[in-house]
Amino acid sequence: MGRGNPSSIPRVFLDSGVLLEGLLAPWSASRALLILSRRKVFKLILAEYVQGEVEDNLLELLAPNPRLANETINAYSTLLRLLKPEFIPLPTKQEIDRHRHLIRHQTDVPVLVSALKAAPDWFLTTNTRHFTKQVALRTQLKIVTPQEFMTSIRVLG
Repeated sequence: MGRGNPSSIPRVFLDSGVLLEGLLAPWSASRALLILSRRKVFKLILAEYVQGEVEDNLLELLAPNPRLANETINAYSTLLRLLKPEFIPLPTKQEIDRHRHLIRHQTDVPVLVSALKAAPDWFLTTNTRHFTKQVALRTQLKIVTPQEFMTSIRVLG
């Protein structure tokens, strides 16, 4: 299990794609993850940087439909209140600079640094183009998609 969490439920770090998919795609593995987290099957970890990405994306995606935007932002706010995620603060500029070599896509460095600080049992992403197997090897993070995670916990449970 994660740092300081030897016998309790797995700690799972989510990137913004997983949260967005969970909010916007009702039949997705990401939505199932959010539901299972609500049932305390595992503990969600949310980086402040990821939270900002989600909010920015929601505003941009839903701008043409203010009513839907308002409903979705309210649902997101309720989700955070109900899930009570473990929050990881923004990484410092020094931390970001120190870890730039770990991932090619530089806008993902703050997400990766936040994940490293959190030391989760799992790092879940929909962005396998940037969070590659090579990044997982370099960082020793267990990086998987929501679908891969769901398959893994089925096997474990």
